Amino acid sequence: MTRIPLIACAALSASCSGWFFSGYDKLDQTQPVALIETTGGVELAATTEFGILTLGRTAQDGPCRVHYFLGPTPMVEDGSIKPTGSVFCRADMDLKTQHLRVLDRAVAPEDELLAMWTADGVSVQTVNVQVARAEGVEGDVLNDPGQDLPAGASLFVKERNDLRFVGLVAGKASFDNAPGAGSFYVYAGVNRIREMLAVPEVYPTEYETKFRLDDITVRKPIQPTPGK
Repeated sequence: MTRIPLIACAALSASCSGWFFSGYDKLDQTQPVALIETTGGVELAATTEFGILTLGRTAQDGPCRVHYFLGPTPMVEDGSIKPTGSVFCRADMDLKTQHLRVLDRAVAPEDELLAMWTADGVSVQTVNVQVARAEGVEGDVLNDPGQDLPAGASLFVKERNDLRFVGLVAGKASFDNAPGAGSFYVYAGVNRIREMLAVPEVYPTEYETKFRLDDITVRKPIQPTPGK
């Protein structure tokens, strides 16, 4: 008889086991955001199918601490920040997170967008946003929703009752004399994600077993030595 490894789920949270036995077969991915503590400060991040992505404003390499959500439950895990060769950095850790799929097309003006972030690693804030349609404004730009969006806030498209990741807020921009005068937010979007995926990486082929203090055993890839 195959033993189901419930110990990992129980070690993480009681709500996880509650979800496991609930009979509900859809994983809760309604809070796919994270807060990253680095040696240089705090970063906002998104938990995606391509990893936990940040803008790397406070650190692009080194140790970090990841505050994320297992379903509705806030969790904390140690990890490390690594560059991707693009505008994004990736926070790597032992355990799995909500891994939201990335939108596989360009964002359309009629898309229903949502900005989401966690400022404390415990609660999540959301704001409805829209793609900018102002004259003279093009690219990955949002209308100012009337509420401050922090750098690194995650952006999602609502599609078929699911969320799809489309980028991270980069900053606020104001135009006074242009045809599209006003305040806007720019973001690192789907094209930047494609650039990240275009950067060649050496895929690990060997793994080693890591025994954690919480009795969870994980398989970690052995990182190849550069140049070999």
